[in-house]
Amino acid sequence: MNNQSNRGNKTLLIILVIILLIGSALGIWYWGIYKPEQEAKEKARLEQVAKQEAEQKRKEQEAQKKINYDELIENADTEFEQENWETAYSLYSDASSLFPNQQYPQDQLALVNAELDEKAALEAKRAAGIVETVSSLTGRFYIIISSSVDGDLAMDYASKLSKEGNNVKIIEPDATTNKLFHRVSVGDYDTWDQAVNASTSFTNYGSEIWVLKY
Repeated sequence: MNNQSNRGNKTLLIILVIILLIGSALGIWYWGIYKPEQEAKEKARLEQVAKQEAEQKRKEQEAQKKINYDELIENADTEFEQENWETAYSLYSDASSLFPNQQYPQDQLALVNAELDEKAALEAKRAAGIVETVSSLTGRFYIIISSSVDGDLAMDYASKLSKEGNNVKIIEPDATTNKLFHRVSVGDYDTWDQAVNASTSFTNYGSEIWVLKY
């Protein structure tokens, strides 16, 4: 009886050892292999999702940036056509900062800078009462508001007008055509129509305003 009992205990012990070994092996596999693999897969999945979301966000931001760029360029072109140089410069600068490699806003900024430099030089001349003189044919159309045989009198009048903010030029006498008058101009244009249309803005200088091609 005791031998049977001992054999039964040994068998039970062996079974328990086997169960323990199997459990340990399963634990080692689960925690050492399966669990890390699943965590690595989940981490990779989450990283891929995050990458896709980041790429989608980047594309949306780029699309919005392009929309903003096109709007800035459109507004800048409008201001450019209206010769609002400071506003145009600001808008082209903003557009260029969005896409620094785009050549168009850089080219426009160069044009605007040239206009601003010319404007600054003109303002400096006006502030100092400096009047430009025209002594040779230019092919342009000038708005004449005064003519005088006295050059000093014409210059004094022109300086006064310049300080008031006018773009004044004096067309000097032309001996070849027997024109002995110093003619005071408050604007010059590329075409006759432009000059005639602009002359209506100077009616406050009298009714004897006329356009001269010189």
